[in-house]
Amino acid sequence: MHAIQPRAPSSLEETGLDIGILGPLTLKNLYSSSHSSESAIAEQLGLTLSVTTEILQFLLREHLCEVTGGQSQRIGGSRYALTSKGLERATAALSTSGYVGRAPVPLEDYVAQVRRQSVFDVAFDRQAIEAALSHLILPAETRDLIGQAVSSKRSILMYGASGNGKTSAALSLKKAVPGQIIIPYAVEFMREIIQLFDASAHEIIEEENRRSDERGIALDQRWVVIKRPVVLVAGELLASQLELMLDDVHKTYDAPVQMKANGGLFIIDDFGRQPLDAAYLLNRWVTPLERQIDYLSIHSGARLEVPFDVIPLFVSNRPPAELADEAFLRRIRYKVEIPSPDRARFTEILRRECDRYSVAFDDRAADYLLNRFYSDGSREMRGCHPRDLVEIVADAAGYQGEDKALTEATIDRAGARYFS
Repeated sequence: MHAIQPRAPSSLEETGLDIGILGPLTLKNLYSSSHSSESAIAEQLGLTLSVTTEILQFLLREHLCEVTGGQSQRIGGSRYALTSKGLERATAALSTSGYVGRAPVPLEDYVAQVRRQSVFDVAFDRQAIEAALSHLILPAETRDLIGQAVSSKRSILMYGASGNGKTSAALSLKKAVPGQIIIPYAVEFMREIIQLFDASAHEIIEEENRRSDERGIALDQRWVVIKRPVVLVAGELLASQLELMLDDVHKTYDAPVQMKANGGLFIIDDFGRQPLDAAYLLNRWVTPLERQIDYLSIHSGARLEVPFDVIPLFVSNRPPAELADEAFLRRIRYKVEIPSPDRARFTEILRRECDRYSVAFDDRAADYLLNRFYSDGSREMRGCHPRDLVEIVADAAGYQGEDKALTEATIDRAGARYFS
């Protein structure tokens, strides 16, 4: 299903915003670009020329800007600059809110769009999930359980020993998240502008972002078509990232990470190792997990209600019982253990890594490695060990100018460096 931007508003009223929001935003855009043509201002705001003209005419009447030239005979060709009064007003606006860019959409429009494109209405394809996980050597029952959990769209805890591919499995699911959505660059609530679009979290689908539809009707450039997001946070997650973040220097609001993940997959890696206690995180999301609604606050104390339209995937090295009590864990519906590899899976991973690094593989050398480092039971096999050991073998061969091969001698040297 293709996401399509809404029809562009043809009047100030149709934007859902008033001049008290769009006027200061236009002044700030003019402040940042000095002299701008009407069409350039419209481009910056993501609005049509007709709406931009309404705003500029108001600013002209208030003596906040002036026409400085340009090609007035060409539509959108006139150039504008701030007056001294406009410069003062722009500076005052920047001291209140440093946001400069596309005009926002009203919060209610954003909420309605999230509901229309909810991830809970998406059908996950089993073949797509299996293909996404195919590069990982996992037991068939583990792959099936991951697929079942993701397709259920319920919260998931993926746990197991370090190095067995939990994070790799979680991130690989990005390939199985189908479709696209539209999101606004920014959202307005009680005259505060919240920046939502984040280039590090959202992947624009360039060919789907159009200025007009097939009938030539202009589309709203305040919205952007993206792939359904897969947002990952890790051990550095702070409490402030779960709330509306006000940058005290630039005076801009940034949406919390879970809001940026709306419509897609939200991965909390290293769960239980954040500065925040695992129970705190779960407690913070009790209502969102149960009702798919999150509550946020702006600096004035006013609260806004936004969708919690994500599939939460918690990834942890710790067993569930160590993370939180039963009452909390009950809210995470699926618990999927990523086990350590057995001898056969370890050998297959080793074979693949040798192919990847152009290291000659030998079955007898593989048996030697397993017997040399794991047979006494003092060390548990991990899914990352074959890759790490093969990398050391390849690095040493490249440096010494030798053939890349898995032999008893190269294994002994790699093991001595890796397992010391």
